[in-house]
Amino acid sequence: MHLNVLPRNSGVSAGPPASPRKPWLAALLSFLWPGLGQVYNGRFRKGMVLLAFAAAWQLLGIGAAETFRWWVSSLAGYLLLSLYAAWDARRVAKLLHDFIPGPRNTPVVYLGIIVVMATVSVVAGQAERWAFPIYSVAQTSMRPTLRSGDRLRCAALRPRDIIRRGQLVVFQYPSEHSLIFVKRVVGLPGEVVEVEDGLVYINGDPIDEGYYASRWPGGKSLDMSPARLAPDEYYVMGDNRHASFDSRSYGPVNRARMLATPLYVIMSMDERGRLHLDRTGLPAR
Repeated sequence: MHLNVLPRNSGVSAGPPASPRKPWLAALLSFLWPGLGQVYNGRFRKGMVLLAFAAAWQLLGIGAAETFRWWVSSLAGYLLLSLYAAWDARRVAKLLHDFIPGPRNTPVVYLGIIVVMATVSVVAGQAERWAFPIYSVAQTSMRPTLRSGDRLRCAALRPRDIIRRGQLVVFQYPSEHSLIFVKRVVGLPGEVVEVEDGLVYINGDPIDEGYYASRWPGGKSLDMSPARLAPDEYYVMGDNRHASFDSRSYGPVNRARMLATPLYVIMSMDERGRLHLDRTGLPAR
């Protein structure tokens, strides 16, 4: 009698098991990092295109912070990109019931992408904070131009930037550099500055300060006798002339102590925690 015995191992490999994609996870990954959900779905090329686009948007979009409208538009555009990537990743994941992970669907690849994108986000955030820092107003000396509770996005001042009369500046207090003030420039280097009843005289002539300098009828203002500014000194004053602690008290400010110039109000909240949406986006000038 002849028996046919089947071999125990036929030599045919069954291959890696299928691993269906989770739509919610694909959507979440692409919402956090546009393109990562596509890589998770095995669409590596499309995922890398979206990731590169998101990285470029973060790095190149820093300059949009200079104006409130473009800053908001940049944030809205990035949100739309994230929503599209999440929708696309979820839609594709729902169809991948028999998905077999490839060599690019490994924890190492995912972790590498996350590290790179997190680094880009940190670099972009630090660069924006350096170029367009945010300062809060905690005083009433600049009313009505600025209010206590205003959060100002500013443009950092570089050594070669020209500072003009009437410009708002954020600076370090001359004798205590940890204190940060915001005032308006009224006197430029080399000029003779005099203040009488809140009025500023430059080289003996009164200057036109437009609408921003406010005075109280019958109020008493701190005056200053004529003094010449050094080549690197600026005279600063608050718009609320009768309630401002400024150069009349602590003298002129050295150019090296000036940090930034305010651009616009990004948020305003009073001491009671109430938001003033009507001030959002107002230019600081």
